[in-house]
Amino acid sequence: MQLTKLLVYFDTSPALSLLRSSNAPFIIDFLNQQFKQGERISWAHSDLVTALIAYQENLQETDPGKLPSRADAYLAEWCSSETRWLRRFLEADADEPSYQLTPHTEDVVAFLDLVLGKDLNFVGTESRLKLVIDLLANLVVGSSDDPETRLQHLRNEQKKIQDEITQIKQDGVVATYRPDQIRDQFATAVSILKQLQGDFRAVEESFRDITLEVQQQQVAGLAARGGILEYALNAEDVLKKDDQGVSFYEFVNLILSPVQTEQLERIIAEIRKIPELSNQQEGMETVRGMVTLLQREAEKVMRTNQRLSTTLRRLLDVEAHAERQRVAQLLQEIRGLVVSLDDQHDCEDVGLTVEVNAAVDSPFRRTFWTEPTKLEVVDLTEFQPDEAERTGVFKQYAAMHRLDWSAMRNHIDELLNLRPAPTLADLLDEYPPTSGAVEVLGYLQIAKDDNHHIDATVEIPLSIPPIQGKGNWIEVRVPLVTFLNKRRHGHA
Repeated sequence: MQLTKLLVYFDTSPALSLLRSSNAPFIIDFLNQQFKQGERISWAHSDLVTALIAYQENLQETDPGKLPSRADAYLAEWCSSETRWLRRFLEADADEPSYQLTPHTEDVVAFLDLVLGKDLNFVGTESRLKLVIDLLANLVVGSSDDPETRLQHLRNEQKKIQDEITQIKQDGVVATYRPDQIRDQFATAVSILKQLQGDFRAVEESFRDITLEVQQQQVAGLAARGGILEYALNAEDVLKKDDQGVSFYEFVNLILSPVQTEQLERIIAEIRKIPELSNQQEGMETVRGMVTLLQREAEKVMRTNQRLSTTLRRLLDVEAHAERQRVAQLLQEIRGLVVSLDDQHDCEDVGLTVEVNAAVDSPFRRTFWTEPTKLEVVDLTEFQPDEAERTGVFKQYAAMHRLDWSAMRNHIDELLNLRPAPTLADLLDEYPPTSGAVEVLGYLQIAKDDNHHIDATVEIPLSIPPIQGKGNWIEVRVPLVTFLNKRRHGHA
């Protein structure tokens, strides 16, 4: 740490400007709720505006006068080149912009999580020390190509395992962690997991910087196509071969491996059964969705890398290259005309009209047309109803339980008072359904009507108990529903 770097960092860091802003606690709290507690990588513009409006309405009750401006104005400010707290981008198949946290905001959230030790109540000093010792010991063994060193390490591990097996067989007693050790190691794991989520922004930013540099060189037309292509390929190759890139691609192979993810899911299921961790709600929520979240993070970084590949393919296209060269030539001619008119301050014949309301978009961002699904027409004119089957269906309909919508909403409110962003699975664990699958459908309807968060891209399995203990358990898969603590505007 050098003074020169500190001075530059304090003058230019978006992370510090966020911490210094007058509304910093509220901005960070909102972004943390939406992206971290909500376990979302990105938000569509309309959804994030709606969430910010609801957050502002709640603030008027608790902290009047805070964040008083329009929600879309705040989002525009947080994405500006001066702040860089959010990144605004347009997905290829989207009709509106999306937002995601920048590496600077990820640093702020990670720093505050570490300082505040939220919900974990302590810093895992013992487990961190053991982790450091294990890492250093593994480094010594893993970096040595001496066969005797590796064999000695394996013999030591074998002896430890054999001694423990012998001890258990003799005494029948298994040595377990103390309660403080369990919470200590769990805190360390959650802390590392949160830091890992923030690391993806840095990797993605590296891919994006290369893509932006290639596009700028194309537009400027200052370099030959071969030179631009050489720069892009070399930069991508260096990125993949440096420590950060190698580590990321090994992570992708690990997290997308069905065998590894299945093993990790089993470990998480066992973690949730440990009684000493029953009060670690936020940490448990982080661990519960880690596999899905990390997979989405990895896939998003890979999509960013794919855009770089798309840019390179367009660079190789002869016709597109000719068009870019023509655009670059026109830009140079415009610059030349501007320079030639620089000394004619009284010239009134030259002007520029800008249509500020014009929407500029690229047709290549739109997906290709696909033929709509054709439904088969079924002729029911010859249908003869089965009276016995008809009677049976009516009996099943009569046996259905009426849903108590008010009680179900009360269950959601009570759980929100205990947890910041519980999922539908959490709700059913706390209040098991008594009316079967129809009650789960009722909660889904409430989530939609009351503007809670529904992620249709993620499915979670649920086990529904039989009604009044009769019948078998039902296994269903539903979208990931997260209940949010915000004001409702209507009821079903």
